[in-house]
Amino acid sequence: MSENKVVLLGTKGGPRMEKGLSWSTCSVIEVDNHPYIIDCGLGVTRQFVEAGYSLSQVDNIFLTHHHSDHNLEFGPLVHTLWTSGTSDKVDVYGPEGTKNLLSGFLKSLEIDIKVRIEDEKQRDLETIINVKEISEGVVMQDERVKVSALKVVHGLLENCFAFKFETENKKVVFSGDTIFFPPLIDFAKDADILVHEVMLKRGIEVLAERLKKVKPNLIEHLMISHTTAEDAAKIAKEANVKHLVFNHYVPHIPGEFPISEFSEAASKVWDGKITAGYDLCEIDF
Repeated sequence: MSENKVVLLGTKGGPRMEKGLSWSTCSVIEVDNHPYIIDCGLGVTRQFVEAGYSLSQVDNIFLTHHHSDHNLEFGPLVHTLWTSGTSDKVDVYGPEGTKNLLSGFLKSLEIDIKVRIEDEKQRDLETIINVKEISEGVVMQDERVKVSALKVVHGLLENCFAFKFETENKKVVFSGDTIFFPPLIDFAKDADILVHEVMLKRGIEVLAERLKKVKPNLIEHLMISHTTAEDAAKIAKEANVKHLVFNHYVPHIPGEFPISEFSEAASKVWDGKITAGYDLCEIDF
């Protein structure tokens, strides 16, 4: 029996790490029992195997943009699957800078990689990783899925993308990190699932007051970088999506701002199906 689902491996927005917090942003879309990884925030390798997958299944990785909570564990992921001896080829699709991300990591692990090749007779890690730096439009197509990219607006970053995965009869969209961005409405039109980042107004006001001495520009930064729950619901409503799923919570402070509060804010704008995602949450489609 085929499996078609989204698995949210990590749902925290931002790089902050404290006891009890979720892992940083990373997800899987599984089509006909085949997983495709979207983003490589801290924890992606562990969460991928905790979700029941094998590293031998990794052959496609998609990066939305180059903030650390989305790419910090890209290098360690490909290194770990290489040392496990499981993958013959991994295609990586990401914005400009992805090749530099890989080459910098390979340089940092140069001694380890060289010794493993000489001592354990492993293949050269660089030869099994194929990076394709993307622009808008169709970026990949195989026998299971077609993947398209839309350039969105995310603060000062020049290249940040939403991804759309289309099977024969289903459509799943990942917003990436973005402000309220009307072109996303057409991009996500009639999607079965829209996985959208989310920001809570009350939360960022509290956070900005708390951090005003060290981050005096925090509210301005967040407002040009992220989408409120209400505006994410507006995108879902206008796009006529079947199911809105939240991830990448801003702020991610569960004790003060439970994820239910994000979905409650969105439900005031749209009465459709909303899921407040959490780590290892599975959504069938």
